[in-house]
Amino acid sequence: MKKCQRTIDKPLLVFGLEPEDVGILALACGAMILFFDTFYAGIVFFGGWLLLRLLKQGKPQGYIVHLLYKHGIKVKGLIAPPKIAKRYSIFKGEE
Repeated sequence: MKKCQRTIDKPLLVFGLEPEDVGILALACGAMILFFDTFYAGIVFFGGWLLLRLLKQGKPQGYIVHLLYKHGIKVKGLIAPPKIAKRYSIFKGEE
């Protein structure tokens, strides 16, 4: 009998972070490169990487997205956060 690998349910991690977190870091570093210098972008990348790793330590998958949603920031693919929408409707025109 063959032994089954236990990597099926492991999350995809890039540099120890989820893809959404790497996207947030990439946007922040891209803005730093456009408006400042690559040195500062590197500092933002490594500082943000360490900060996110420490923030997410022991937290469930999708913690940062849930935190942004909870504080009223719209996330594509999710319904409007409770701070923005007073009530939800199945009809497109109603709020």
